[in-house]
Amino acid sequence: MVGRALAEALGIGFFDTGLMYRACTLAVARADVDAEAAGEVTALVRGLVLDLRWPDPATPEILLAGEDVTPLLREPGVERAVSLVSRIPEVRDEMVMRQRAFASRSPVVMAGRDIGARVLREARAKFFLDASAEVRARRRLGEEREAGRSSSFDEVLAQTRRRDELDQSGQRTIRREQVGPDVLVIDTDALGIDQVVERCVRAYREANCEGERAQGAPGRARP
Repeated sequence: MVGRALAEALGIGFFDTGLMYRACTLAVARADVDAEAAGEVTALVRGLVLDLRWPDPATPEILLAGEDVTPLLREPGVERAVSLVSRIPEVRDEMVMRQRAFASRSPVVMAGRDIGARVLREARAKFFLDASAEVRARRRLGEEREAGRSSSFDEVLAQTRRRDELDQSGQRTIRREQVGPDVLVIDTDALGIDQVVERCVRAYREANCEGERAQGAPGRARP
């Protein structure tokens, strides 16, 4: 939600990297490959034709072999297996390479747990949005209901905590004490989307101005 709103405010594309892992998970399920069979999953993922497009900045669509699979990426089967697929190191290496390629096309707001630490270390503006598992579950539940899916708070909370546990890979930023010194940490538990976006926009513009001064010429930066 914040990423989309920030992209709209800045007029650049929003890129939720989690969609790529979800698309990979969907492809694994369609191929009837065991999500825990790392070698088979990696081989399949490396051969996937994945692409992104933006009908508008806040609405990314992910294409799998030319098919827009975005509406399928929040289905329960994908939800259950995505952390199994995304924790495979070779899969992450492949996705990081592709994410960097997508980001090189044009400025983007890129969301994910390893963006600042691994994917785009050179990004001028980096944000870590901190929130409790309960608050994140309530927000996700709202998204689920807006999409017409029936889930209970307890189910979504359990999924949220499970993802946190599976994402403890050493390469993903899960807790605020893991963030680097160049990352702005924002505690969002008591903040609305507009307040969070306002802070991010201000930090992005300040970082962009500093970067342009350091280069001695106008330029553009990726958040």
